Amino acid sequence: MPTSSPPVAVFDDTWSPTLTFTYSLGRRGVPLHFYGSGSGQWTRFRHTRAACPPPGLPDEFLPWLQEKIAAGTIARIAPTSDLIAYYISALRDHFPRDVARAIAPLSEIEACLIKSRFADRCLSVGCETPAVASPTGLDEALEAAERLGYPVILKPKSHLGLGFAERGSIAHSADELRQQFRPYSVQSGQNYFLSRYPELPWPLLQKYLPAAQRRVYSVSGVRDRDTGIVSAAVSFKGEQWPPGVGTSIRQVGVNDPRILTAGLGVVEHFLSSGIFELELVEDADGGLNAIDLNPRGFGFMGLDLARGQDLPWLWYSSTLHPVTPLDQSTLIDAVEAVPPAIGLWVLLANSIAGPSKKRAIVSMLGHGADPAPLVRSNLAHLKHPRSLLRAQWHAYRTHRDRLAPAAP
Repeated sequence: MPTSSPPVAVFDDTWSPTLTFTYSLGRRGVPLHFYGSGSGQWTRFRHTRAACPPPGLPDEFLPWLQEKIAAGTIARIAPTSDLIAYYISALRDHFPRDVARAIAPLSEIEACLIKSRFADRCLSVGCETPAVASPTGLDEALEAAERLGYPVILKPKSHLGLGFAERGSIAHSADELRQQFRPYSVQSGQNYFLSRYPELPWPLLQKYLPAAQRRVYSVSGVRDRDTGIVSAAVSFKGEQWPPGVGTSIRQVGVNDPRILTAGLGVVEHFLSSGIFELELVEDADGGLNAIDLNPRGFGFMGLDLARGQDLPWLWYSSTLHPVTPLDQSTLIDAVEAVPPAIGLWVLLANSIAGPSKKRAIVSMLGHGADPAPLVRSNLAHLKHPRSLLRAQWHAYRTHRDRLAPAAP
């Protein structure tokens, strides 16, 4: 790509979507302008670095960002997190027309990022989703749980205003629900979201589907406003933390037309453009239930990149012109994406397994071709508010036991 290519602003942190955008666009020569402090200051693909108000303080950050867009300093922003995706959409009308074409309206982003609205939208368009309730007190919660049937999942309605420290829990009885049901704490400086969405602090109750412990599918890709689905692929959570309700710590790529078709049918009801990652889980009757839709970069985009689906590049292309849908038949399916610490242990497990069971392994936290931010992000990962070390040991032991040769 010529050096005159329009630049992309990256609001810097140490997490996977930012690192995948950095590697994907940087290797193609797209100028990357980093704001804030994070792993970007270490990447070999950085063009410039500047300070900005903390994205977690919307009353400061949004006016600053609007001013930068109006001045033409920023025109394209990598959608690397819920907050950034929300801000981009909230300021959609301020972007140049060709860029705004690739930005989903705020109503679409709200329907994805606020899980109670996601469930309501699914019901209104006929998409299967687990039954939910939105109580605003313990008595309401106990009544709703009896109606849904135990066990029930408690989880944040959104990470807007609440951050990612709270991932949810499972209540198996009324006594457990009494212990777990409480309003979540709003992060300092994010009352902006509470004033707009006062329901956010109260947990969402969701009917528990046992298959969530065994198999949660993801359909990930990019949609262009004019040409439709540009590219999409299926993967599943090989491991998650916390079990049954948590984030993926081992993601496996597969080729499953049934899952793909069902997932894209849901996405088309929600998003007119942009990167997406939809989670689906089977119910007892084999129906596929939509449980979450991320309208931005996500943790295992490195897996999609390794499979031949370069989502950051497709997103960038859609900010320049309509993008022609890709041939999906060339996607690689036998690939795993894992945090590097787990990846090292899986490599050890693979050494016992024999060649027939080996899979290519991709890092969820950076790329080996850009090692400095990869190392820095892994060090930051160890300080995660819910240390994932337990999850990493659990994933290794599970993988080791699964691959170990049977006793004679």
